[in-house]
Amino acid sequence: MRAPTRVATALLLAGITAYAAALATLVLTGNTAIRYSADTDATRPLWILWLPPLVGLAAAVLIPPRTPAPDPFADTPPRTLTRTTWLLTAAALSFTLGMHLTGATDLWFLSLKLLLLLAFPLALHLVTWREWTRLPTRSRWFRPTPAVLAYILTVTALSPTWTAPIPDPLTILVVFLLNAVLEEVFYRFWLQTRLESRYGRWPAILLTSLLWSSWHAAIHPISTLPVNLAAATLNTGITGLFLGFLWSRHRNPWLLILTHALINAPVMMFAAML
Repeated sequence: MRAPTRVATALLLAGITAYAAALATLVLTGNTAIRYSADTDATRPLWILWLPPLVGLAAAVLIPPRTPAPDPFADTPPRTLTRTTWLLTAAALSFTLGMHLTGATDLWFLSLKLLLLLAFPLALHLVTWREWTRLPTRSRWFRPTPAVLAYILTVTALSPTWTAPIPDPLTILVVFLLNAVLEEVFYRFWLQTRLESRYGRWPAILLTSLLWSSWHAAIHPISTLPVNLAAATLNTGITGLFLGFLWSRHRNPWLLILTHALINAPVMMFAAML
């Protein structure tokens, strides 16, 4: 099922090079404190943004799954899997290009995301909505949970007091469905799983995290396009490595959606509501 080693190696090296180039870009341009949210213009040092996902990754490495995570596409013909994988990748790239070329207004963001990350894959029968819900997750809660707790506790410890306006419950629900649910379904459950089956764990995680982070540069701008892409890679992309590793190791979609939800609506926001 796996593609030839040279293809997987090329993807792995390209992913590593992209992260190294992003770091070099920020260091050489003096942008080592970057904007981390579309809700504020505030910046934070890179090491503070890196610490939570790195702590989460360390915890995930120290507590491996009891049994290897299943490969839902082990029996899929290689040609079919390759075609589906790269069509999904094209949809992800199109979403990024659309966000950068036409602006990041709320209506455009919503329309483009629903069209390319949901309607397109379903209309072409590249995926099925419920494929990831059939994974055996009953025994896959205990071991990944410490990694998630480590991540959330580190984020909370490093986060400043919440001072932004508190969104209303409907806004929180819409953000949860469009971001936590849809993004995890498309990038991790649909795309990364297929990339893994075809090219291996780390090439898949690296490529998915780069695709996921690339469109965030349009909503977290700080300077020129290369700097914005580098900043998104070293902020959202590092978090994507953590989420992707959790998905690859444990295949628990519900825990991943919950983690993503707490990234978008952090504990500090809920504490401010009390």
